[in-house]
Amino acid sequence: MKHETEPFETRLRVACAIARMPVGVLYDLSGQRARRLATFGPDELTRDIPEEPPSWRLARDKPALVPVVGRGPAAPETALFPPQVHVAAALSVPVLTDGKQIGSLVLVDHDRREDLEQLDLRALEIVAEQIADALSAAPTRTPYTLPPSVGAVAAWPLLDGNHDPVTGLPDRRMLVEPMAVALGDAEREETGVAVAVIALDRFHRIDDWLGREVGDALLRQVAERLLGTTSERDLVGRGSGDEFLVALTGRPRGRSALALADRMLQAIREPFHLHGYELSLSASIGVARYPEDASDVAKLLRYAGIAMHRAKASRRRGQVECFSDELREAVEKRGDLERHLRRALGAGELLLHYQPKVDLSSGRCRELEALIRWKRGGELISPFHFLPVAEESELIVPIGTWVLLEACRQIARWRRSGVVVEAVSVNVSALQFARPDFVGTVKRVLDNTQLPAKHLELEVTETSLMDDVESAVEKLAALRKIGIRVSVDDFGTGYSSLAYLQRLPVDVLKIDRAFVKDLDSVGVGREHAHALATAITALGHSLGLKVLAEGVETLEQLEAVVELGCDAVQGYFYSRPLPAEAVPQYFTHHSSGVRQSPTG
Repeated sequence: MKHETEPFETRLRVACAIARMPVGVLYDLSGQRARRLATFGPDELTRDIPEEPPSWRLARDKPALVPVVGRGPAAPETALFPPQVHVAAALSVPVLTDGKQIGSLVLVDHDRREDLEQLDLRALEIVAEQIADALSAAPTRTPYTLPPSVGAVAAWPLLDGNHDPVTGLPDRRMLVEPMAVALGDAEREETGVAVAVIALDRFHRIDDWLGREVGDALLRQVAERLLGTTSERDLVGRGSGDEFLVALTGRPRGRSALALADRMLQAIREPFHLHGYELSLSASIGVARYPEDASDVAKLLRYAGIAMHRAKASRRRGQVECFSDELREAVEKRGDLERHLRRALGAGELLLHYQPKVDLSSGRCRELEALIRWKRGGELISPFHFLPVAEESELIVPIGTWVLLEACRQIARWRRSGVVVEAVSVNVSALQFARPDFVGTVKRVLDNTQLPAKHLELEVTETSLMDDVESAVEKLAALRKIGIRVSVDDFGTGYSSLAYLQRLPVDVLKIDRAFVKDLDSVGVGREHAHALATAITALGHSLGLKVLAEGVETLEQLEAVVELGCDAVQGYFYSRPLPAEAVPQYFTHHSSGVRQSPTG
């Protein structure tokens, strides 16, 4: 529908005067495409405002102060203004009739505004209603109203429900519609679209160490850099936590998105300066492409997220991973495994085997380590296959609780039947240990099984302790107060320092099998393994801790750890992990000590 522009120019000028904003633009959204109706402001500031912008940039159902974080999708309306406007404050007022948006009134200022709470919002509402009357062909309509506290800007939302309140970027939901439009355009134009999911590596540490204010400021600077490395046609938004979403549009089919993703990666790697700190970041990026990988928005986002997790799992940080047929197949297998694993937890398919620990001073076995197994059909599935899936899906938490409960029940049964098992150690995952109620869960298990705490040992990995040292110290101290022993599993594979280790209330260091396996090799590998094992043993003893070597399989390895002064060992040299029913026989057979030859 064609409208005379003069009445709209007058009303726009009135709106700018009410808001004391020097520049304004009014768009008609009643047709298939957004159409500019009027502008107000100096010609040099308004001449480049587009005639037909994407409608999604103007979509709102209530007035809002538009967040200004750079240009582009960070603040959709502000992207309509040319760079010379230098938008520092913006107000967006939708023009509605019968609940449907038919126009948009956008007012901006090139200076920051501290007086927005003084705006006469009722007057702006009247202007918007007049514009709606002029635009609408319908004789009647339902006028919209502003929030009740019209005189207090704090009472009405600074952001609508589709924006991230920290960065001002559109959230995941807001990006879905424009991404779908971009896919439609790409199909007609025979071009491509690449969707990238970007996750900041170890961002939570900055949040924890320097505080939320610094973390939020850093996220805003990341948003600005992503906007600076993408074009006006591209879409940039924020997912949850430390994730950002980018849709790179208008690319020819078959063109690799790696170069574009790498450009974003390099922008994030540049040092950030804020609040007196210089901070360095890396990011992991997953990319999925239209039409090669998927033809709809939901799958592209999902596949890009899967590729991002693959990149994040890489040993090297700051990687870009593209979704592929190989990854698709791996994801399908993983999904199938996860579904069966969920069923296994309630179907009684999980069971525990127990591997003996041998005290080297006496040659006796009085302790065991509980190791989970999955009997699916008639086949035992290796934990190396299903535990990573349990970690990723967070099934590891209920599974870990079951392992703890079952191990305590079993040791109580053994002791009641006369089998002298002094302690069983249970592995604790990082997710399980990080839960605020972890210590409480352990207490409830001990109460439920009536097992004295001295018969339970918990094995916690070095890396999980280092994630939050203060919390780890508090939890470990609470566990030791109960009477539970704690060992540090896989020691030497993480990044802990002596300063941290001496603060941790633990009882045992376990030398990782990665070092033990090379103790009977030849050349440099053996020298390095021997040097590391020697250092770990000396470190543990200097702190008053016992040292256990795991993964001992040969006589040469056993002789090496004995020479090092280790206190205990476990491994195939003495015994493979045993089913619960075989443990009493093993203990009876080795009541006077274990033999000094491989079991095969």
